[in-house]
Amino acid sequence: MSIAERPLALPARHIRRIVVIGDTGCRLKASEKAYQACNDPARYPFARIAALAASWRPQLVVHVGDYLYRENPCADGNDACAGSPWGYGWDAWNADLFAPGAPLFAAAPWVVVRGNHENCARAGQGWWRLLDPRPLEPRRDCNDADDDGVGDASRPYAVPLGDGAQIIVADLANAGDKPTPASDPRFGPFEASYLEIRRLAQTGAYTFIATHKPIFGLAATETDGDVTLHPATAGITSVFETLDPDILPKTIDVVLSGHVHLWEQVSFPARYPTQFITGFSGTEEDVVSLPAELPPGLSLAPGESPDGFSSWVGGFGYMTLERRGQKSWSAKVWNISGRVVDRCFIHQRRSRCHQRRVGR
Repeated sequence: MSIAERPLALPARHIRRIVVIGDTGCRLKASEKAYQACNDPARYPFARIAALAASWRPQLVVHVGDYLYRENPCADGNDACAGSPWGYGWDAWNADLFAPGAPLFAAAPWVVVRGNHENCARAGQGWWRLLDPRPLEPRRDCNDADDDGVGDASRPYAVPLGDGAQIIVADLANAGDKPTPASDPRFGPFEASYLEIRRLAQTGAYTFIATHKPIFGLAATETDGDVTLHPATAGITSVFETLDPDILPKTIDVVLSGHVHLWEQVSFPARYPTQFITGFSGTEEDVVSLPAELPPGLSLAPGESPDGFSSWVGGFGYMTLERRGQKSWSAKVWNISGRVVDRCFIHQRRSRCHQRRVGR
């Protein structure tokens, strides 16, 4: 199959090799005085990551969201990003995604997850026209701010991987960090998303769910030398818990997310699925290290503490998944030199990684 004489990579019937990337754009945000060096391939390495990931010969690429980061012009006198396109038009989309990602687009089909950068108030118009796989519907094009409640919500869907495995794609990117009250207009769409996720998860023998904001992850910030740990997105979990005390159906095995600019793995003894965060594929990285051992009493999910945790902060790269059995996968974490820096094994809902903290 081809479009304009350009061959298209088609999905395999039985997918065994998956690349997972996320948060790939070059960050230009004046309000935070954040001007990433878009002109320096070492400091904005998405093109190299895409080429390396393509050389691994994946059968599928999963991008867990946040594609466009060039929201404001480069600061005057900053040669590291001088001349970069900016805004939400095609030139910025092309610079942040399509041009640097070209080798990976040619290598395999993509599953695309919506990030908060693709909400209607930001790059939503491009999201609906360039990436979302469904037909564009009236009021869902992010053209009119009065319709943003429609444009910022969409129904989850499942992508088959063969032999009963699947990836459920969920659009929950407009969730906040704080609990979502029942009076919030997002509450109803999140409820509907959970119910559809539950329905879809009943049909798979092994199920990944891909949602931009983590369900069970951890991030850290530092202020005046004091480090604060932040559990995952309460805006999602607070709604899902009203329908399911376990937050996600027991038929969900692995959560794939981004949003936090690092790589991370969290595993639980039984009650919750494994969480991977792969927000480390180009966008300016988080630099506050996570602990090798989680502090006693830190809650990432109600009623059960993690029994597996690994992280890599400050490094760019991508993750690969290889199927090892009906309910088993291996994961590798790669850096921009093409070297594996961590290895994990996933069986059913649990996972184990070789390192607790990469680079330590």
